[in-house]
Amino acid sequence: MSFFAVGFYDWMLALHLLAAFSLAAGFVLFSVLVVVGRRAQTLEQTQPLFRLGPIGGPLVGAGMVLVLILGIVLAIDSDDYQLWDLWVLAAIALWLLAGFTGQRTGVYYMETQKLAEGGGPGAEAEVIARLRAPTGARLHYVTVALIVLLLLDMIFKPGA
Repeated sequence: MSFFAVGFYDWMLALHLLAAFSLAAGFVLFSVLVVVGRRAQTLEQTQPLFRLGPIGGPLVGAGMVLVLILGIVLAIDSDDYQLWDLWVLAAIALWLLAGFTGQRTGVYYMETQKLAEGGGPGAEAEVIARLRAPTGARLHYVTVALIVLLLLDMIFKPGA
């Protein structure tokens, strides 16, 4: 086999890693938005945040879907790993938990964005209160922690 020959597994692994980078980029963007949003004092200061938010959604969504699909393909194609290996099952469980908490986080901030766009009396105070409340930030940080655990599971493959 030539030094430059790239097989199916290599391509799937490269795509799997690119999907993971997409996921990480989305979470970094959302983390910045969560931190900056907690410091916002006016509705005008929140507008750039809500304009940047939709960039992270497709990055996270595509990353989540592709990481799972390509990871399963890699486990099936590999001679060294099986889909029922403990570390693979742990990765799938962490993926499910991260997806659940990430979805809840998205709902929380989308509701806040709709409130900001709707305006009305008291909207500014309520939007700022929601951005400063620990609910959204905690959900986001739990999701990030689950993704970090998933990454550690992928790197160290406990039990493999």
